[in-house]
Amino acid sequence: MTLQSVDPVTLAVVRARIAAIVDETVDVMARTAFSPILNQSRDFSAAIFDADGELLTQAERLPIHLGALRFALLAARERFGEKLADGDTVLLNDPYRGGSHLPDMTLCLPVVVDGVIAFWVVNRAHQGDIGGISPGGYSPSATEIWHEGIRVPPVRLVRAGQLDDELLDLLCLNSRTPADMRGDLLAQLASVQAGAVRLRALADHYGVPCLAACGKAILAAGEAAMRATLAAWPDGVEEGESWLDPLTPGARPPRIHVRVKVAGSEAIVDLRGTDDQVTQFVNSPLANTTAAVSAAFAYVSSGEGRQSGGTMRPVRILTRPGSLVHPNEPAPVTACTTLTAAPIIEAILGALSKIVPDQVIAGFARRFRVAIACQDRTGRNVVWHHFANRGAAGAHAGGDGWSNLGVVQSPGATPSPSVERTEAVFPLHVEQYSLRPNSGGKGLHRGGLGATYAFRYEGVQPGRMTPTGDGVIVPPPGLAGGEPGQPNSVQIRRGDESFELHAVSGTVAILPGDLIVHESAGGGGFGLASDRSAAAIEHDASFGYTCLERVATHG
Repeated sequence: MTLQSVDPVTLAVVRARIAAIVDETVDVMARTAFSPILNQSRDFSAAIFDADGELLTQAERLPIHLGALRFALLAARERFGEKLADGDTVLLNDPYRGGSHLPDMTLCLPVVVDGVIAFWVVNRAHQGDIGGISPGGYSPSATEIWHEGIRVPPVRLVRAGQLDDELLDLLCLNSRTPADMRGDLLAQLASVQAGAVRLRALADHYGVPCLAACGKAILAAGEAAMRATLAAWPDGVEEGESWLDPLTPGARPPRIHVRVKVAGSEAIVDLRGTDDQVTQFVNSPLANTTAAVSAAFAYVSSGEGRQSGGTMRPVRILTRPGSLVHPNEPAPVTACTTLTAAPIIEAILGALSKIVPDQVIAGFARRFRVAIACQDRTGRNVVWHHFANRGAAGAHAGGDGWSNLGVVQSPGATPSPSVERTEAVFPLHVEQYSLRPNSGGKGLHRGGLGATYAFRYEGVQPGRMTPTGDGVIVPPPGLAGGEPGQPNSVQIRRGDESFELHAVSGTVAILPGDLIVHESAGGGGFGLASDRSAAAIEHDASFGYTCLERVATHG
């Protein structure tokens, strides 16, 4: 069957069926994972690829995962080639061999129909701890990738349907929370296996030739949608830049620089002017950088359907090996998804704001997370990840920013965990979780509000807390004359003392009774504050979004 002969009704049904299948794999994962980072905050993604490794559909999960999954699949195919058999499943996490950062374990399962691979089901999930210097997988003091945890090149976790228990034991032994890691890896396996069952049934119904033709049509449609978006823009070349917080006190902040060229229905994203790679953990492997570029263009794309492998075909990405966005091995990279992806997207959107100003959103909050290694209320060793209070989105030409939505690389994709479940399992008491007044940048349209999340450590023994954050010094930028949002602030309050935390603070001790207070950033404003309507100003004041002093000085 050829692309031209695909019946439109059949194509629509197959597209919907494949989307439903990948969504089902997400449900399986969420309902079987052990760790709160996965079964509550859902820091995982899933996708289905065709036989050639082209993305057909992805669950509506984390953009920073989804744009990078093809690198993992290509690494698996390159490693094993024709050696893969029905029932095999490949596992990897190495950022220099298909991964993004070490905590993200990726499973790739080939779906074999009539002796040939017809599809691939892929699942990437963030493991709570994979060894390394610091608990939780983030090691600000790392200077090489071996400091960050166990490295796994493409290996077969399952061979001909048989789980390699010895390999699983080896992986779990390298985690501080081995039981959780075992359960989470098996949940990933159940997820991709469920997808494989559904895809085989789909192939039995329609046949592989029909599904292959539908796949090509899906890819062509994705490419056509992006080309239509780019063709509607004016041609031009614009530059953008953004920064991470300084990595040492008083140092120059690492800079992301981009030059975007739009010509007809194509675009070039040139990141070669970005700073050199660094010895800290903020380097972004090519897979992560590619995902960030894809996410940036998703924000301004007019297409309403799910992205496919065809979507980014009209966009060419240029990087420089040895740079912050294309580091050479063995540079540490663990913070790339959490931190560095944001300024990459921000720089690209800054350039695009000069081409399509009414389609770009002002700056989002940067991510600031902590991981705490301690004993839970039953005495079991655990690692708790702070996934609440992810900060606000920026404003845009159509209105105010969304409050406490989440960071630009994964807006709304990782929900805040249940306060009640957190308090029941971990030695923590959440004393405050509320919006942060005045945190949104002023403008014609106000940036969204960040929030205040304060929790007290109630452990019997001291714990170890590792901060991984950004945006304490660099605030979310405004657009079109809008003002920046308030930056992140994280403190440990101990009696009459308080300690400010930064991304480079390293692992610190927390004592029973310590109060950790995280004030997340507000979004950047859009347009001049003097143009904001009196009704909008009054509305903000009446709901407590701004205080009276702020209202009096607005504009």
